[in-house]
Amino acid sequence: MTGGRSLILAAWLGIFIYGYLNAMLGIVLPNLMEKLHLDKAQAATFFMLTSLGLLVAAVPSGPVMDAFGTKLVVCLGLFLVASAFWGLGSARSKKTLYMLSFVLGLGGSMVVAGENTAMSLVNSGQREVAANLLNLFFGVGAFVAPFVVMPVLKKGGFSGVLRASSVLTALVLCLHLALAFPPGSAQGFPLARAGALLGEPKLLLLMFLVFLYVGTEFSFWSWTVTFFTMQRGYAQKSASRMISTFALAMIAGRWATQWTLAAFGPETLLTISAVGSVACLAGMYTLRNRPLVALCTLAAGWFMAAIFPTALGLAGSFFPSLVGSAISLVTTGGWLGAITLPPAVGYVAERRGVSRGVLVPVGSALLMVLPPILLHMIR
Repeated sequence: MTGGRSLILAAWLGIFIYGYLNAMLGIVLPNLMEKLHLDKAQAATFFMLTSLGLLVAAVPSGPVMDAFGTKLVVCLGLFLVASAFWGLGSARSKKTLYMLSFVLGLGGSMVVAGENTAMSLVNSGQREVAANLLNLFFGVGAFVAPFVVMPVLKKGGFSGVLRASSVLTALVLCLHLALAFPPGSAQGFPLARAGALLGEPKLLLLMFLVFLYVGTEFSFWSWTVTFFTMQRGYAQKSASRMISTFALAMIAGRWATQWTLAAFGPETLLTISAVGSVACLAGMYTLRNRPLVALCTLAAGWFMAAIFPTALGLAGSFFPSLVGSAISLVTTGGWLGAITLPPAVGYVAERRGVSRGVLVPVGSALLMVLPPILLHMIR
């Protein structure tokens, strides 16, 4: 099967799976902790190993895509995600849990890098807009997750949720296997050229921005339900709906970048987004009035929406001959954030309480203001 529309649909579904994955793991975390008798620090280790898998797969994915095309990386990633989901549904020990969390991260990293690279190659004239529309489906997946997970959790239990997720991912994999993807953009295997990108100030700033952003966002997905159930007395269902509120705002924000990018330009939009993000996250985790908390959650999703995809779009625009490598290196920065900040929330929460732990992503959001300002100065 060929055609740009089919490829776009497949990429949307691939990112949908990744968004669903992130939200679903946060929703079922209390069930996972109960089933395997995990404390908060052990739960943090689970997320840390997932993030380690994201990191390990990111760097080699770029040169492979530039040399051989994106299909191999994306399809392998979806296969690993489907396999990890199925295995997690049957996990009986912490050792198995940790191994599968690492595999889940490997697959997720390949899916994110591969789908974003494919879209950048087929939309070279509007990379930032295309990246935002693609990653809009991350929000769709996260929004849908509570409505899928909670009914399945009641009927099929924890294992039923994971196995149903595996089947869903396998169906998306089958669609990808039937499609033709863009060929590699580089001559030969461009490992040395990819490494040279690390000397580029623009790329380093994008990596740092995405480091902060992904760490902040992963902390939200991982700990928000736990925070509001343990510290604010929310029912699990109500706390899970906050995930959907955030995701719904993220969907709207990424859809709106078709116009906001044209109005402000990428660097200014990134600055506005960072300032709004820190204000809204601070309100969400410190206020106690439920309507105000819901409003802050909604606004946080809106402001954070454009940061990750716009950064990936800029990476493709800055380095068009090594799109896969540039995007993979920027996402590597993100996975470094994912492996650092959500576990930090868990370790602080174990020692000082969850209410102190969630201040970690508020601080990282504050630092997100710096990279787009510096990027605007040197561009």
